[in-house]
Amino acid sequence: MRIELLNPYSHILKKYPLIITSTDQEAFSDGDFKIYRHFDKHFLHTFKNIVIAERGGINKKLIENVKNDIKPIDEAEFYHDYERPKDAMLKGIQIAEILNFKII
Repeated sequence: MRIELLNPYSHILKKYPLIITSTDQEAFSDGDFKIYRHFDKHFLHTFKNIVIAERGGINKKLIENVKNDIKPIDEAEFYHDYERPKDAMLKGIQIAEILNFKII
């Protein structure tokens, strides 16, 4: 099955914000959070069908931090594995409304 994902930061950068991927490429799942292998070493970390992070590997810690509201102490981890993904979730919800994009 194919799924359409919304990348809020692409929209902000005035790039095409939708990514089509396959549910067969799902590499990890934890409730509403999923990680898809988009290419060989390119993973899309998502909340529902909103991209919250793109990484070169599977980052389960990022999902755990965001899902359980765990704020890392390390400044870089706090930003990359908590603050920016949380911001992407909020921006994604707002942009979905503007674009009439259905969050599933």
